[in-house]
Amino acid sequence: MTVLLCASCSNWGQMDPPAGNQVYPKLERISSYTFNELDDAFQLSTYPDGDLPDLESDEEHGSVLHLNGGYVEINNPLNAAKIQNGVSLTFWFKQLAPEEGEKQDLQGAIFAFGNENAAQRVFFTANGWLNYDGPDGTYEHNNPASVETGILSPAGEWHYVALSVTNTGYFVFVDGVEKINHTETGFDCSKIVQFMASAPKLYIGYGSGAQPKEMWIDDLNIYRNQITNVQTEVPVTNGGGEETNYIIVGEEDCSTGWWSAFSDFITITGNQTMHMGFYNHTNGNENWNNWVIVVTNGKNRGEAGYAEYFVLRADAWGWGDGNHSNDNISHNYNWGSFKTDMKDAYVDLTVKRTDNRIDLTAVTTTTEKTVYTMTYSYEGNLEGAIGAFLTCEGACLEIDPETVYVGQSYSAGSYTVGPPDLTAPFWAHFSDFIAINGNTPYPFVHAFINHTNEGANWNNWLLVVTNGKNRGEDGYAEYFVLRADAWGWGDGNFVLNNISNSFDWNTFRSDMNGAYCMVILTRSANRIDVTAKVKTAAGVKLGDYTFFYEGVSTTDIGLFLLVEGASLDMRTVGYYPFLK
Repeated sequence: MTVLLCASCSNWGQMDPPAGNQVYPKLERISSYTFNELDDAFQLSTYPDGDLPDLESDEEHGSVLHLNGGYVEINNPLNAAKIQNGVSLTFWFKQLAPEEGEKQDLQGAIFAFGNENAAQRVFFTANGWLNYDGPDGTYEHNNPASVETGILSPAGEWHYVALSVTNTGYFVFVDGVEKINHTETGFDCSKIVQFMASAPKLYIGYGSGAQPKEMWIDDLNIYRNQITNVQTEVPVTNGGGEETNYIIVGEEDCSTGWWSAFSDFITITGNQTMHMGFYNHTNGNENWNNWVIVVTNGKNRGEAGYAEYFVLRADAWGWGDGNHSNDNISHNYNWGSFKTDMKDAYVDLTVKRTDNRIDLTAVTTTTEKTVYTMTYSYEGNLEGAIGAFLTCEGACLEIDPETVYVGQSYSAGSYTVGPPDLTAPFWAHFSDFIAINGNTPYPFVHAFINHTNEGANWNNWLLVVTNGKNRGEDGYAEYFVLRADAWGWGDGNFVLNNISNSFDWNTFRSDMNGAYCMVILTRSANRIDVTAKVKTAAGVKLGDYTFFYEGVSTTDIGLFLLVEGASLDMRTVGYYPFLK
């Protein structure tokens, strides 16, 4: 087993009220159990006439935990964690299919948190039965004696389970679909959450009083606080699809003072679009206790000549130079619920520069899935580059680095490579040629939807990297060509073994059809690194496909995409400054 310990005011200068004392509930994976070995961290036990737990090799999942009349006891990894709004688990689960005339086992515990003998415990079963018997009361929901939910049917197949026990109830996703979302009004479920965090033991296959039938478990992850839609999506089973490493701006308890926390500075040259997506956490005290964007004359704070074109707050207010006007702000906010709406809301922010005009759009999606849109326009004498950064007050921002780019964005169908009937022959349809001078300041990315006829593994995208020359130019030469199916060729410095991937070749062709792909390139001196990220049409993130090349001998490099038996619907082309 591998255990991972991851574990403004209305007027400028006005004093804000004191920040709230609540703690922003940051999601953190505390432990991950991959069941590649059973070491001394596990105490193995049996039921009467049962077998000790062991590891089995599974065709889909590799090494998995096998329970057949036995159970596992582990020291609770949550004991050292600070819990605010929930405890969460994700895992793969398979149960022995019942014989004809028998019923699926809905009473045996998949897991339980408890004391040394599990007399005080909370357990969970294949029925979604959540049962708590603790020092401060008892509670249960979905007891199979009164209701059979069928959430983990059919038995005999692998299911991906994502569960959060929260201060107000619990929710369960199975195979990426919400099966239970229960809000409890008759019991204080925070008692269950805190018990799960403080109980000394975690049991697998024990705790309900009934011996479970034979079952298998893999990739058990334990989190402090509530999981998000990232964790409820079905992951790959071959070690890919790592979680997002969010960039945090502000204090996690939302006590951030004005002008005290900032995102990295982003430079926007020419007629380009800057975009970013982030979660907005707020103390909820005032409307301005949220995100703020600052757009400058291309200078960062502290640089000589720094000046602001405008500062715009999430609550549709701002200030700036002589060209700024709050009359240029429009929105459809509900001020009666605004403070609550902005708590943990997701913000999709776009800044588009067109000559001397800047257009800003902020689309906010609340936790209740209500959508608000705020727009703003600015016109002035924009000479040279402009710059932008985020700050906040009485708030904390979680920025997804994969959403932050500067370049060109395209609506669906506006920039395609290859015919829609997917009949493109090799070396006939190409994306625009990109020339990069010297080292890349940030990773350069092509992001697109990949459509394939699924005829062969290579009927997908291809990347060509050259010596800075485009096709047809004198002196054109290729450093290398990479195919989407982890294959390629190149000059004398090309090494095929520099490719690494974890694709499932049994499903690769269908996985790539309709997939959202990011082909990421960085150049440093004589070395080029390429990473391809794939998210299937079903929302499953595949493992990264990586490659490196050493042997660049020209100041410039060039790159373009092409297709064979495929078509690309381009979405963004540009630099991703927050990707590491």
